[in-house]
Amino acid sequence: MEVEIQKDTSIKIEKASELLGIKEQDVVDRALILYLDSISKYLDLKKEMKEWDALSDEALLNFEKSL
Repeated sequence: MEVEIQKDTSIKIEKASELLGIKEQDVVDRALILYLDSISKYLDLKKEMKEWDALSDEALLNFEKSL
């Protein structure tokens, strides 16, 4: 897969590569893995919050019925 990277991002990748002493491709791979992991955790949290919200709604309805 080929991806076009903006010039300023490319410069940052190059600098990180030099500082870390690893290939530019490895910098990009690590950054993408970190980013995708972060998104995955965010989506898991969002799903869990939606489930808690549904449970909360159900508990509220049950409480109202008991009155």
